[in-house]
Amino acid sequence: MSANGDFSESEKLAGSQTSTSLSFVSPSAGQVDLTEIDGGLHMLLERSRGSLNSCKEAVVFLKSRAKVEEDYGRALQKAAQQTVRLMDNGSRTSSGMSTQQAAWQRLVEVHEPLAANRMKFAITLFEMSEYLGNYVKTKENVRRKLRETEQRYQRAIEESQQLLEKAKTKYDMQCAEWEKLLVRCGDSKQAETTAVPSVHSGNRSAKNAVSGIIFGKHKPTLESLDRICQEAGVKAKVANEAYKRLLQQTNAMRRDFYDVQQPKILASVMGLVEEVDQFLKFTLGKYAYTYESAVLADAITLKPMDAQVGMVEMVGDIDSKADLDSYVQAMATTARVDRASIPYREYRMSPRARLYANPRPIFGVSLHDQLTRDARRVPLIMVRCTEAVEAFGLQNEGIYRQSGQSSQVQRLRSEFDLDAEHVDLHASSYASDINNIASVLKMYLRELPGGLVPHAQRTTMLAHFSSESNSEDELELAQKISGLAANIREMPQVNRDTLRCLLVHLDKVQAFQEYNMMNSENLSIVFGPTILPPDNAPSNAALDIRRSARMVKFILDNRRAIFDAL
Repeated sequence: MSANGDFSESEKLAGSQTSTSLSFVSPSAGQVDLTEIDGGLHMLLERSRGSLNSCKEAVVFLKSRAKVEEDYGRALQKAAQQTVRLMDNGSRTSSGMSTQQAAWQRLVEVHEPLAANRMKFAITLFEMSEYLGNYVKTKENVRRKLRETEQRYQRAIEESQQLLEKAKTKYDMQCAEWEKLLVRCGDSKQAETTAVPSVHSGNRSAKNAVSGIIFGKHKPTLESLDRICQEAGVKAKVANEAYKRLLQQTNAMRRDFYDVQQPKILASVMGLVEEVDQFLKFTLGKYAYTYESAVLADAITLKPMDAQVGMVEMVGDIDSKADLDSYVQAMATTARVDRASIPYREYRMSPRARLYANPRPIFGVSLHDQLTRDARRVPLIMVRCTEAVEAFGLQNEGIYRQSGQSSQVQRLRSEFDLDAEHVDLHASSYASDINNIASVLKMYLRELPGGLVPHAQRTTMLAHFSSESNSEDELELAQKISGLAANIREMPQVNRDTLRCLLVHLDKVQAFQEYNMMNSENLSIVFGPTILPPDNAPSNAALDIRRSARMVKFILDNRRAIFDAL
């Protein structure tokens, strides 16, 4: 837009660069005059957007369909080629190619031209999608330029109207100022004319008072007031001329836009919509024709129109009876029946499976039965667990007092119950938590049928500790040692050896009580009820637990003297 508010020639022509026709500006009967509708251009632009979006949807579909056809063609070609290679690598028999093999090979070879047809169809669809996509991009640029042209005209008109409003405001202000000055000047002249002359000072004072009321504190002269009034009139006329000039320019711009430029832009958008719709129609028609041609090409490949045979005739040439006879005649002299007896072959089971098939349980099995079965003096679980504790847990605080993880303890129990020979407690998975091993050993002793100390010796041994007093002289100490030694001597050999093994181990544990905090008293609290289970009667259970703890502490404190007396 130029400095005086008019459109330049390039802006006036911008809206008509893509115009095709203005025929719809004067619509015939039944048509809508879009120039008279508010938002008519926006409506057409939205319609063009819809047409272009339809083209984009067609582009996406054509690309997807091209990909599907390409994948199908390649897969079909690959399957046909692989099948041909398989047939070339030995599908023929020594009797030559059968009619079935010949028909099958010809059937497979037909799929290669079918695959080629699909690949060609895919290429055509891809080219159509590319061409349509480029066309859409071009027309989107045209649509954008038309929209920008209309927006440029609208902005110019809005800017001109804003300038017009400012000129109108200035014009009103100047006229109002001129009006006030005219009234003031007229009132002053009238006051001078109607005033009565007087030589008395009182009359002069009254005259000055009236002038002060009309013109304020400082009364201007009539000459200066006329001059100010004339200047205000000139400013009002200048503002009026500027206002009328801007009004003419704005109305001219509006007439140019609504009568000339907007119809051109509307005609261009209308032509764009029609062109895009026609091009999409042409593309869809081309797709339909190409698709029909591809299907027809497949049909001609399957069933040629000339004298060549089709797939049905190929299958009809198969003579299954002749093929079978030829095969039997060719192979009958080479194969013989083997009538020899089949020998017995024993299944070789894995070592772990043999363990599951022939378990060697120890939990809940009496000492005599398991040691007789395993040909051992001491249970293997006792040996393995005490060795592991002595190797990894002597300095572990609270050993045998702390409980292990229930799941790990049950797992160890199951493995010992399966075959103790194959349990390696020195593995890192077990040695990482020594409390699991200690808990398994305590569980084994608790579940031992009859207990580690047989019932025949249990009562007699606990009788030595019927008194709650811990003070005893040398004679009483010697009697307890000899009495306990006699009781242990009366035990079966397997119980005696196992008890000796356990006490030797616990003596080593208490030797490290500085680190593990497990002296003879703490160990007796843990192993007293384990070695000598309490009586089933609830009234005697608490007393038996206390006595068994004192007995185990006494044996640990005097182990060497007791076992030396055996």
